[in-house]
This record gives sequence, structure tokens and C-alpha cells, in this order.
Amino acid sequence: MWETCQTYEHPELEDGVFLDEVQSGNCTADNWTALREQLITPRPPLVRVRESCGSSSPVIQEAGSNGCYTLKGAAGASYVDVPIGKAVTLHAGADCTGDSVTVETDTNLCETSFESGANANDQVRSFRIQDVEAPPSAHRYDCGEAESTCVTNFNNRLGAINQKNTVRVVRMTLDGRTTPSLATIRDSIRDLSDYFSVASRNQVSLEIIGSQTVQVTSANCKTAKSQASQKVSSNAFVTVFMLPSGMCSTSNAGSRSVFLKGNLFRDYAHETGHVLGLKHGDVRDFTTGKITSSGDSSTYMGTNASDNYNLPQLHWLGWTKKEELVKVNSAIDNGGSIDVTLRPVGTNADSTSNLPLGAVWELPGGEQRLFIAVPKPRTNGSNQIEGGTVFVYRAPTCVGCTGMAMGTMQMARFSAKSTNEREVTGLFVKPVGYTSSFVQEAGKSVEVFSSVTVRIWRSSPTAAP
Repeated sequence: MWETCQTYEHPELEDGVFLDEVQSGNCTADNWTALREQLITPRPPLVRVRESCGSSSPVIQEAGSNGCYTLKGAAGASYVDVPIGKAVTLHAGADCTGDSVTVETDTNLCETSFESGANANDQVRSFRIQDVEAPPSAHRYDCGEAESTCVTNFNNRLGAINQKNTVRVVRMTLDGRTTPSLATIRDSIRDLSDYFSVASRNQVSLEIIGSQTVQVTSANCKTAKSQASQKVSSNAFVTVFMLPSGMCSTSNAGSRSVFLKGNLFRDYAHETGHVLGLKHGDVRDFTTGKITSSGDSSTYMGTNASDNYNLPQLHWLGWTKKEELVKVNSAIDNGGSIDVTLRPVGTNADSTSNLPLGAVWELPGGEQRLFIAVPKPRTNGSNQIEGGTVFVYRAPTCVGCTGMAMGTMQMARFSAKSTNEREVTGLFVKPVGYTSSFVQEAGKSVEVFSSVTVRIWRSSPTAAP
């Protein structure tokens, strides 16, 4: 269905809503008109204030833009939905005055107090929306007009992503089914936090603030998820639900919720990646043009075993520095060429190397970019990507993107030792050198690449430098 319908070309079909409706049996001829309207209607992230202490209770008022809002009528608020990237200050008085408390996650006000210590439930009369400010960091930067090689990051949620984020663990149980233990789930989340710590260069960590077991009575995937959600407190950056065995055919994620059908680490990284704003890593066959959904093994946002997110996604998350990406437009758009020596991405651990991780070409029109990168320094047991292999990805520039936004398409891959150029949407790339060494492991010699040099140009292959 993914390939036939080409949902990868339509972001509105890629945020989990469409898949949930199909799996629940709601994608029928009778329901299609209403479902289609739901799918194509833009869903900007909104702050929603609700009348009772539950995430599904009626909405009193909603707003999307920064500013102060006074609640209509005399009703007080008991729950607030807060999109990632926004901070909401709840006030006891009208016009954003009086006692207050600021929250950055979906929050149950039955469990929340103002700064004075007074309970906030039914006492909120106004609220102020503002962006979460990103603290100073070498990973958050501006590109000056004279910095022609600088690659701008347009992600406006970096402040909310790159911090210690809270996690609530929910173990769902159903009679006759098995579910991993809370201890097992917590251990996996700690492993995920360790991964984030390295890949983000100590910007992101996860703190488990609560865990509970919730009994559900339905074996239907959608119904059971709803039952569990209604029994769970929010007040966390992300809530991880572990599903009973065989209940749902796939894992998936919503705005702040992750539903896992098993305990594979890849599933934790994949679904939490959606919460952070990542879409899938797809593959376009270089020869046939056939698209493979989630087929990119160089990112956890595919369906295969991986070691990391890919470079466009790491950049979108704010996990690369200004000097680690080189924009090549100024060197090649007027008929020139450029040689760029890249170091492998690997774990994306902080490095003292002065070599960049990627070369970036912005396609004409400014809406898409090509990233050229080397995902791995060496072959390992996680997948069959060989050390030194060069990947070319297409990714959106993503100005003004919200939600699950950064999806990528692997357009080409080739060995560092290849002697042929590859043409990708008008860009030519050819490896022209590499450095490597050999290490002995289990009696075998393993080649480890420390750099790969690629030549990049736009002119015809016959005129290649």
C-alpha cells in the first residue's frame, strides 16, 4: 500500500493517523469522505486546554500562535496539551496575571500546582504560549550572509529536544498475552538514553519519572491503546506504552506517545525518533528508480538493523556543528568542482577532527538538499553497510516544518574504492581517495576508514574534472 499509494510523497499520510485508521478497519468506502477530509486538513500543533483531568476530555479552548489567551467563560482548566517546542505558562488570573506555573509537556492539572503551592486544577483563567528557548551551544548556530558554505538548520524545536527529557513507562497487560516486565522496559530506555547522550554530544538524556502496569480488556489494537491512555497520567515529554504480544501488527508513535509491540532497541529509537520530529528513511534504487519504504539501513528510521540516525536527521536534531557540514553550491553552481574529504559519521560522538561529516548541495528551488556522507568507518555485525561506503541522501530543507518532518531518501551508495561517478538529480559525485588502516579481530583483518574524499560537480560527465 505504501508504494502503490506513494504515501512518502504526502506528509499528511506519514504521521501515523492514516495507518491507525487502516488497521482499525475505518478505511472503507462509507468512511472515506470524512477520513479523506481529516487526512488532508492541515494539523498544526495546537495548545489545547481541556475541561477535566484526562487527555480525551472536551476542549475548552485551543490556540497555536505565541501570545496571551484568556479562557472564555467561567470554566477552569484541568488538562493542557502542549506541542513539543512550546512552553505554556498557566495563570490564575485573566490576561496572564496572578499565580502561575510553566509547563512544556501535556499536563494533568489535577496533579499540578502553581508556584505558590496552590493546586492548579480548575483555577487556570488564562495562559501564555511561547517558544522553548534553546540554550547557547556550538550545535545551534546562525549562518551569516558571507558564510557560503554554512548549512542552515531550520528546526525551531531544538530547545525542547536538546535537554533532559522525561519519560513515563506504561506496561499494558491483557489476559492470555505476555508483556515484557517493567524492569526490562526501563533498562531499554536507559540504553536509549545512553545512545542519545553519545549521538547528541551530551545534549539529550532521558529521565524515567514514573512507571506503571495497566490492565486492558480489549484485544483490539486501537481500543486497547485508548483504554491504556485514559488510565495514565501525562506530565512527561514522552510516554512509552509496551503492548501485549500479538495485539498490534506494528509499533507506532504519536505526538508524545510511543506504542511498542516488542522490546527491540531499534523500535525504541525508531518510534522515539518520530516524537523528536523524524520521518522514515526510504531508499530509491539507483538503477530502477523503485522506492523501498523505510529501507535505509543507515538510519534507525528504517525497518532494518542500524547503528544511528543518518546525517540529514542528525543535523535536523541539532547534533552537528556548523563546521561539520559543507555547503558546496558556491563552488559548483557556476561550472566548477570541489573535492571534500569526509570523516565517517559512526556513532556521531564528539570529535577533535577538523574533517567535516558531510557535503551538502541545495537543489534549485531551495526546498530539497542532497547530503553526501560516509555512515560507517567499518563493517560490523549490525548490518551489511561496508566501512567507507558513500551515501547520497535527499532531504527537505524544511523551513517552517512541524511534527514528523525530517524524512530522507537514500538516492545512491557506492564504495570508497569505486572509480565511477554517480549522477543524482543533476549532481555528480565520484570518490577520488581514502585513508584506512587494518585491525585484527577474531583472527580476521578488518579495514577501518578514517576518511573518504569525493569530487563533486554539476557539469556533464564528459567534462568532469
